[in-house]
Amino acid sequence: MAEKRRERTSCLSPRAGEGGFTLVEVLAAVFIFAVISTATFTIIVTALKTVHQNNERVLAANVARSQVEYLRLLGAANITPGLSTTPPPGTRPDFVVETSAQWVGLGQAASACDAATPGQAYVRVHVEVTSPDVDGSSSIDTVIAPDAAASTVGTAAAAISVKDASGDPVSGVTVTSVDTAHPANSFILVTGDDGCLFIPQLTAPSSLNVTISKTGYVSSSPTGTTATVPLDQDNLAKPSFQYAPAAGITFVGSLADFPLVSGMPVKWQVNETGATLHTGAVGTAVTDQWPTVTGFTAWPGDCDDADPQVYSSSRQAFDFIPGSEVSAALTVRPVRLRGLPADTPVTVKHVGGSGCTTSAIPIGRSNDKGILRVGLPNGDWTFTALTETQGLEAPLAPPAAGAEEPITVVNFTLANLDASPSPSPSGSVSPSAVPSP
Repeated sequence: MAEKRRERTSCLSPRAGEGGFTLVEVLAAVFIFAVISTATFTIIVTALKTVHQNNERVLAANVARSQVEYLRLLGAANITPGLSTTPPPGTRPDFVVETSAQWVGLGQAASACDAATPGQAYVRVHVEVTSPDVDGSSSIDTVIAPDAAASTVGTAAAAISVKDASGDPVSGVTVTSVDTAHPANSFILVTGDDGCLFIPQLTAPSSLNVTISKTGYVSSSPTGTTATVPLDQDNLAKPSFQYAPAAGITFVGSLADFPLVSGMPVKWQVNETGATLHTGAVGTAVTDQWPTVTGFTAWPGDCDDADPQVYSSSRQAFDFIPGSEVSAALTVRPVRLRGLPADTPVTVKHVGGSGCTTSAIPIGRSNDKGILRVGLPNGDWTFTALTETQGLEAPLAPPAAGAEEPITVVNFTLANLDASPSPSPSGSVSPSAVPSP
């Protein structure tokens, strides 16, 4: 009987090597399968992307060649000088085609504006095609000769040059010419990579009224975007323009703990002899300026006694950066107001000066200790909080050469004075001080 029970038990027990998969083994198998599947999928996607990009590059190259052939059929005399973005017929809308065409003048070295005479030899063409699905571009260069040598006798030519503040050529500038006496001399063209337009076969004698324009660009002078170009027979006119990305500047105070408040007047002057003095304000940017590398000068305040030169100090100079807006950290005099109720608004008003506005300017609210810190321009000031007005014992002025900038303290009687000292701008502790000119 016992033997039968053992036999029955052995039949119910799994034999060695016949056990099922454990959960760990199943998870491991799933993980391995996922890794292999992901790698395979990545390889397939990368391959498909590479095939697509290669196809796009081939198409872009074909578009560039089509544009060249189209221009050849058009003829040198009918090719638009300068930069154009008109694609050849049948081009896909998502392809961007830029064509830079320029007559090569007689005696020309590099740029078309190097030409020495009105004559032209051939058209130099550069075509560049880009696609949103491909990094980089496909380009092709060629020259197209005219069908026959055109006579320049009795005609004129113009080589219009546009350069930036560094003397580099500016492309993409729209050049508009108006000649009311000879409409054939009127045109609207765009400069290419060399910043130049060479226009042959112009009727002469005459004159062109030329205007340049490009969004975000300014000229070096108020009238620098226009010119009258005289045309003489058998001569090459060479008008030139200075045009660069506009620069801007914003005004802030030099001391973070003693802010120069928004709305405070600022004087600034282009760094040129006899330049006009302009009035700006903190928080209002000066824009559309020529990016001069010699900088310009500015100082806080618009009263005569705010000018650092009154105290035999130099005005601060700042440089403009083409296409950027820089921050001008203006030197201010630190002032600490005490004895105010918490969260009390305070205004400041310039007194005693001339040639300036004398309206009250809000400078902020006192903190929970009844203290307000502010940076102010040179000059004499009064401070008003609620019904109380306090003045300075002496006007604010630059410290003596080599001396540390003191903090001027103004005590109100509206609340208990804060007994804790205030750090000076340099980090050391300074007692209440009244600067003198």
